[in-house]
Amino acid sequence: MLLCLPRPLAAHMLHHLRSVYPQEGCGLVSGQEGQAMQIYPIDNILRSPTAYEMDPLMQIKAMMAMETQGETLAAIYHSHPDSPPFPSETDITQAYYPEAVYIIVSLKNYDHPVIKGFTIIAGVVNEANIRIEQPSIDTWVL
Repeated sequence: MLLCLPRPLAAHMLHHLRSVYPQEGCGLVSGQEGQAMQIYPIDNILRSPTAYEMDPLMQIKAMMAMETQGETLAAIYHSHPDSPPFPSETDITQAYYPEAVYIIVSLKNYDHPVIKGFTIIAGVVNEANIRIEQPSIDTWVL
């Protein structure tokens, strides 16, 4: 599986995750056919450095906005403030969206975050390709 993530969206996601550091940050990514379109930062109601739970109201609002815009859930992201970017046992057992890429951002080296993507289907973890790309000229606002 491949998820194309435009550089401005990747920057928005990293800004959000760094803004809540050293707690885990989380959010959703909408898209169409493997192309990320929008980042939806969601509050982590656990306010924990080792776990996250999305604010249910914010999550519902984000999902409704995706539907309104004709987009689908492309990815679910969260940070690991002090560990590698690999799904924990909790991440695996709580992977309820097999169609989504699970993006994990390690902030262990805060100045050099590592972004990895995974599919998690029925407890089986496979690495997904994430390509961070420049936006095309037709998406620029002049």
